[in-house]
Amino acid sequence: MQNFWYVVGVLLLGWVAFDLYAGYTLLHDVIYRDQNPTLYWTGVGVWFALAVSCFFSWNSDEDDYEKEFK
Repeated sequence: MQNFWYVVGVLLLGWVAFDLYAGYTLLHDVIYRDQNPTLYWTGVGVWFALAVSCFFSWNSDEDDYEKEFK
């Protein structure tokens, strides 16, 4: 399951790269860098933080959890 989150993280980083290239991002609406730079950079930052968090997701296997905390 951890490989799944790596794939999601890579896809989200691709989304961030496209947002930087295109100059707009998608939140609740299309946000253009030229029209609303604060909201644009906030949105790109959120997508980037979400992407990075995918690489640090915890393993949800119960056996590993029990071994770690016993």
